Amino acid sequence: MKMIRQFLASSDQVLIASPFLYRDFGPLFKDLTLSGLKDLTLVTTCRPWKDDQLVKPYSIRSFVDSLRSCSSIRWPVIHIDQKLHGKVYLFKKNGKYTDGIVTSANLTGKGLDGNHEWGVLINDPEILTRLEAQIIAGVDYVSIREDGLKMLCDTVDIFNRANKQTTKPPEIDIDIGLDNILNHYCTPSEGNHNIVLRKGAQYFIKVSGVTGRPILPIDRRPFDQPHAELSFAKQPKNLRLGDCLLEVAVGEMCFLSYYACASAVRERTDQERRQDADCARWPFYIYANNLSLAYGKIWFDQPLYYDQVISDFKTAFPNIDITPSGKEDFKGAIQLGHSYIRVTDEFGKFVRERLDKAGP
Repeated sequence: MKMIRQFLASSDQVLIASPFLYRDFGPLFKDLTLSGLKDLTLVTTCRPWKDDQLVKPYSIRSFVDSLRSCSSIRWPVIHIDQKLHGKVYLFKKNGKYTDGIVTSANLTGKGLDGNHEWGVLINDPEILTRLEAQIIAGVDYVSIREDGLKMLCDTVDIFNRANKQTTKPPEIDIDIGLDNILNHYCTPSEGNHNIVLRKGAQYFIKVSGVTGRPILPIDRRPFDQPHAELSFAKQPKNLRLGDCLLEVAVGEMCFLSYYACASAVRERTDQERRQDADCARWPFYIYANNLSLAYGKIWFDQPLYYDQVISDFKTAFPNIDITPSGKEDFKGAIQLGHSYIRVTDEFGKFVRERLDKAGP
């Protein structure tokens, strides 16, 4: 633990990969002042394995709270790799890797202090950079948000309340449903194409951009952030957690990415509306998880124009409408200024499949 603490104190960027974590991170961060630490990325697991799933969400919460208490980081980067087995600690200073530890030691009390663990200290920046790339390439879910972590913790609480009288041994295999939370409400990595939307999820077209500020392929603006803030002119009363939003651009009329709704609808404050014309024009917003990071990164290379997608859908499914109200397209609603339009499940799934196939 002493060496890890020393490297934490002398680094400004850190990446830690460990399948098992402290239940309480207090001892690791005790008396540390990490004023120079700018970024800390944690890669871990969150899978149905024995009783680890009953403590992992709260272990991550302890990690966040302990880090906040000794640094200026408000929310670290938290990735989930469900097949993670290796343990790696990487440290940067001024944008360059300085040290790395590849070890048998998990980020736990026994791993760093109790057990006889082995590891190797590496100082070669090229090797450390390759290690980072390999770790990130294995990630299943990226940048878990605070609301996503709360859902995971709530799932543990619900299970514990329902099983107060149960005397199961801690080693028994159980599945409390954390995979479902990750799958439905967290952002998949670029290589994770196994996402299933919440059962009963509805599909909406989400319009972005304005006539005076169109979103054009020539600008090569990516839509590959794991989390997005999607705004609306009117309150989307029928939008629910887990619904799918297919984002289209004003201007070139093409698809940009697609998302799952990850929060309740929120409203801008009066001060925000006074200070920002966009907030006044689109006062309602949600947080959403980007489900097409791969396509959103390169949408402008071969844009999927929605006129063509609609035409292809009609050819494949001539007896199915585009919207539940029987409309054959949604262009009229866009021209009338609607910022979101409900579409049929069949069309929504068709668009999702096209965007997934169009990604690298």
